[in-house]
Amino acid sequence: MALVMQDLGKRIVQARERLGWSQRDLVRRSGVGQNNLSALEQGKKPSVRADTVVRLAEALRVSTDYLLIGKAASRPRKAAPVG
Repeated sequence: MALVMQDLGKRIVQARERLGWSQRDLVRRSGVGQNNLSALEQGKKPSVRADTVVRLAEALRVSTDYLLIGKAASRPRKAAPVG
């Protein structure tokens, strides 16, 4: 599945607005540069670095899976007790 940068941008905006944050708030909390964030949100970047996705996901309190493919990461099930 190819990453569509416009979709990534929309998910960043949705997650940011859900928290009631401005771009400036997200820049401050994630350490991602203002120009980089703006271009990502607008879908104008041809690619994105993995560390940028991780920093944005952590700041926005979402999974990297959500930002990249629109689905929450599946949580591993607890193993059944032995014996």
